[in-house]
Amino acid sequence: MISLSTALNHYKRKDIQDEILFAAQDRESIARFGDKGFGKRPDALKYPSDILEQVKNGATSFHVSEEHWRNPLQLTTPMSKKDADNLRTGWDLVIDIDFEVWEITKLIAYEIIMALKVHGISSISCKFSGNKGFHIGIPFEAFPEKVHGQETRTLFPEATKRVVSYLAGYIDSKEKGFALSKKIIESNEFNDFLKKTGKSADEFTKDICLECGAGLKSEDKKQIDFICSKCGKTARADESTKYMRCDKCKVYMERIQSSEKKKCPKCEGTKFGKKVNLFIDTLLVSSRHLYRMAYSLHEKSGLVSMPIDHEKIMEFEKEQAKPEGFRVSSLKFINKRNVKKGEAGKLIMQAFDYKPQIEAEESEFEKKEYKPLGFALQEEFFPPCIKKGLKGLKDGRKRFSFILINFLTSVGWDYDKIEKLLVEWNKKNYEPLREVNLLGQLKYHKRNKKKILPPNCDNVAYYKDIGICEPDNLCSKIKNPVNYSRIKVKSVKKGKTRKN
Repeated sequence: MISLSTALNHYKRKDIQDEILFAAQDRESIARFGDKGFGKRPDALKYPSDILEQVKNGATSFHVSEEHWRNPLQLTTPMSKKDADNLRTGWDLVIDIDFEVWEITKLIAYEIIMALKVHGISSISCKFSGNKGFHIGIPFEAFPEKVHGQETRTLFPEATKRVVSYLAGYIDSKEKGFALSKKIIESNEFNDFLKKTGKSADEFTKDICLECGAGLKSEDKKQIDFICSKCGKTARADESTKYMRCDKCKVYMERIQSSEKKKCPKCEGTKFGKKVNLFIDTLLVSSRHLYRMAYSLHEKSGLVSMPIDHEKIMEFEKEQAKPEGFRVSSLKFINKRNVKKGEAGKLIMQAFDYKPQIEAEESEFEKKEYKPLGFALQEEFFPPCIKKGLKGLKDGRKRFSFILINFLTSVGWDYDKIEKLLVEWNKKNYEPLREVNLLGQLKYHKRNKKKILPPNCDNVAYYKDIGICEPDNLCSKIKNPVNYSRIKVKSVKKGKTRKN
């Protein structure tokens, strides 16, 4: 954690204050206070004294919105889209790249930058996030005023999500033979990482048809039959399953090779491969989301989130971002100077016309997401946000209790068990909620009977604002905390099946 003396030494520098205030113009700017979470919203930074006062009160970093506002202090939570559109004057495209392997993170960022250049964009800026990734930025002025007859300033976050999705598909496309995925999967860095961590490549990849690019669901994979030599019982599993045990006889079953060839359900192709999940964060393109401001410190690494030359991203090393002796360069993140107006027109038009080659899959979990599990989920399978909130909170206690009740009922917990957990959790809070109100909320939910999912992960007011959103790699694949737990359970069950 960043000490007060370290923070003061860093943020009292005039050159760093100037850069922070430059980035804060017409944007919502919020301080983070270590592990206590973010400051009150809305807020803005206008003077050097604003920065120092926050740091003296424990601020360790500063975060800024992608969106530009007429007056950030008029923002409210919650806020209707109409009101937000009226207050928003524009937005910048900020692409967050964060793969677990450092050299691969740089490679993905490099490919994105090259793709932007191919689309005729010159006003590209890049900064080190301060820990494991990069932010790549394009100023709003580079986009046309209208897209398909709509004002571009009102197309947030839809336009940014479309652009990010399009670029992710563009740099690793079927036309290019999914060359980037192949390069990553075959790289020494990736394989060394898997050996070191004990993780499976399946956590970072998905099966695809190499002929049409469609993603394959588990039921699309070739099925293998097993038979018990004692009782004759048969069972079926996908081709990756090497062993199965008979439930009745407790012996290993004989595997029967099928002559049936696996086919793609879309094009009936028979050539398959792997595509890497590039971990280009789409949470960064949600309404009122914040990203770490340039020249701000990072709580986990202690490094500076610094602008870098996007032409030399493959040469960048984290040691360059140490705060000791750090020098502010002439580079700026999201620099509006010398922007060619409308130069990103080709990019955004193609993004709106883009249909992903790997179709969005509605997983079996998403189809059943309103149905609770048939058993009480163990706490080890809870997502990071729920685990963090259960440690106790200073702010957002009512919002978290709402999240928690809906989450637990969706993952098989009965009301007696939920009540016990709520009471224990409330004791850990900085200031406990009145128990009568807390349990009253649970009773209301019980009377209502309908199982309701907790808010989706992109709901900033329920996760980011109360300081419990600390996503891991799996979080980028899901929309709701319940999906996280279901996928975790399935992964463990799949692993046990393989061992058997």
